[in-house]
Amino acid sequence: MKQIAFLLIVILSTTFFSAADTWTQKADFGGIGRENAVGFAIEGKGYIGTGGSIISAGKSFWEYDPSTNVWTQKADFAGEGREFASGFSIGDKGYLGLGKVSDNLSSNEWWEYDPVANDWLQKASFPGGPRWNAFEFSLGGKGYVGAGSGKSAYKQDFYEYNPMLDVWTQKATYPGGKVIAATTFAIADKGYVGTGRNDFGSFKNDIWQYDPATDTWIQKSDFVGGIRDGSVGFSIAGFGYVGLGRTLDTNFFDFWQYIPEADNWIQKADYPGGGAGDRVGFAIGSFGYVGTGGAAENEFFQYTPDCMKPIVLYTTNIKSTSARANWNLVSNSQTYTVRYRQVGTQQWSKTTALFNFKKLIGLFPDTEYDWSVKSVCDAVNNISSDWSAIQNFTTKPLRLEEGEIMLKIDLEIYPNPFWTSTTISFFVAENSRITIELFDLTGRKIKTLFNNYPGAGSYKTVLHREQLKSGIYLLRITMNAESSITKIFLQ
Repeated sequence: MKQIAFLLIVILSTTFFSAADTWTQKADFGGIGRENAVGFAIEGKGYIGTGGSIISAGKSFWEYDPSTNVWTQKADFAGEGREFASGFSIGDKGYLGLGKVSDNLSSNEWWEYDPVANDWLQKASFPGGPRWNAFEFSLGGKGYVGAGSGKSAYKQDFYEYNPMLDVWTQKATYPGGKVIAATTFAIADKGYVGTGRNDFGSFKNDIWQYDPATDTWIQKSDFVGGIRDGSVGFSIAGFGYVGLGRTLDTNFFDFWQYIPEADNWIQKADYPGGGAGDRVGFAIGSFGYVGTGGAAENEFFQYTPDCMKPIVLYTTNIKSTSARANWNLVSNSQTYTVRYRQVGTQQWSKTTALFNFKKLIGLFPDTEYDWSVKSVCDAVNNISSDWSAIQNFTTKPLRLEEGEIMLKIDLEIYPNPFWTSTTISFFVAENSRITIELFDLTGRKIKTLFNNYPGAGSYKTVLHREQLKSGIYLLRITMNAESSITKIFLQ
């Protein structure tokens, strides 16, 4: 029986990790304090602009670089100064529009910001009419805007924006009613909208999930933090985060995590900053950022998620002496520890994985095994999650055939998630046919990244974003007759 070892290696950069489930104060927002501003992230940097200050509704626009903790003023927003505007990023561009430009006048303008050129370009106006305090999110290369208030009437209509065509399309009406100041986040291929205040003046805590593939809404578990409007919302590595906000007589500082697979909420560390509500929140990589929120408020904080245990586990490539353990990514995990054992025994075997899978080898044929995994967020300070639920599988009976190939694959991609490009480095122990292919979630092949018969040695290939939309993709590695599939996350 011929054995070939195939090892994929990622070069890991030095990363500084903060303690889990904590807030860290960063450099104050660079401009004058403000509330009801717009914030979003583009390729590793954050942007905050417009909003109301002690002077007036503003046009100034600022960039935050988390690697240097420095704010830099950019080109002013090209429209009129405003607050309660809407904005999000799609790919390498930002989008901002709508909002209240005076006490009695709102806008339906829509603008695109190019951070490379540092300029603004006016785009097709929002077709639902002038309005302010609408909700918005971006998903799968498109933007979504809905509800809000226009000309003394609250709204619940909902629109999709296609930046490639500069076209708006009306979609299924938001079922949460006519609301303003709702919060949003997006996870994988779904958008989430909830809380806010309706046209009767009542505050809300309902949460709705939108599926753009079917243009349908499904109600999810209510936000357990309670009724409010003006909350912040963002997502990190498959989890949603919502918190802060206010009612008529209360400002909230609580903060909650949403787990979509379980459809439930977990309370996290309270926000330590000030502000009276209507703050800005967005995520960059594995961290969340929240700040401003008050006509003179310019505090700015970074949130580090806690060390979460993996909750989505499954076993693939089960053979007579090996199996592949898989689980969901945890946002700030440095490594993972996997344990496995024969059913009925007490002693666990343990191994380390750099990313969200591990091939378990040296198993006994036709034998039942248990396995589980935990996240290690800071090995130096011994910060790790609890063990996950136990997953079970049975190896196949021993079957040795002439020419059978035992393939060992440890796929590790860096960075993952990524914005512009990611590198796959690998070492081939013996001459083998190697193919690396990229697919979307429907199984449609997008491109072949590597297809060769290399000799023994080290190789690498780079996947560039190019025209790919944000979302989840599948990378299939084939060595002779054996294949392995892993997920790649494009932000």
